[in-house]
Amino acid sequence: MSRVVAWGITCLASALLTSTTANAQQHAPVPRQVLTAKAVLIANGASESYGADSYFELTMYDGGPNRAYSSFYSAVDDWGHYDLVGETADADLVLVIKFTNPVVGRDRDRNADRTKDWVYDPQLNLSINDPKTGLPLWAITEHIEPGGDHAQANRRFDEAVVRLVEDLKRLVLQPDLSVATDNPPPGAIATARREARERHAGAGLLIGGAIGGIIAMNQGGHDPCADLGNFSGCVASSKRNARNQVFASLGLALVGALVGWAWPVN
Repeated sequence: MSRVVAWGITCLASALLTSTTANAQQHAPVPRQVLTAKAVLIANGASESYGADSYFELTMYDGGPNRAYSSFYSAVDDWGHYDLVGETADADLVLVIKFTNPVVGRDRDRNADRTKDWVYDPQLNLSINDPKTGLPLWAITEHIEPGGDHAQANRRFDEAVVRLVEDLKRLVLQPDLSVATDNPPPGAIATARREARERHAGAGLLIGGAIGGIIAMNQGGHDPCADLGNFSGCVASSKRNARNQVFASLGLALVGALVGWAWPVN
């Protein structure tokens, strides 16, 4: 039993105390034009749809194909960092905002083993271009977390716009931090957190069960089996000890699982 506990503690320590150490590395610089620009033209890169009706049916978002442009323009205007101009001749940069909804896979029906539906990855793509040549200098992508219903889908769209503008702010004001920061999709973050919690809960379940068993086995008291001829007392004691061990193991296993699940996840 002690080996099981030692192994469980090792697993729990590995699951709960694992920390990521960033390796020092050189990052390519952000083009200076991106960092010093004061006047920008915000351009509408449109959306991958065939009109407002198709857009709504495909994405569940209100506002039609121009929603990304309108929302992003308003958010950048509220930021107040740039002078928003209407011609490329007056612009230091051109920010081209585009909504895309690419197919990334198929959701298969496990029972029938056939294609059930397409899997989409709605996202906002921002291209930061040189107004003279039209060449892209930088690009930012923010994924839109899928919504369960119409209202939630619209809310997730707005949240992605806010994150995209925050990405732009970080790029301009803290370029070193921006280049070094990963930007995974919100769905991937949620999945990684859930998987980490499941690992924590599993390790806590193992350790709690082992500790509960040890506590039950080491409970003090007279052992009737040590008395010769007390067969019935020995049987009753063995049943009671077994029952206590099971209850203690299950109880502490449940507590360990709950503690592991609630343990903070980075």
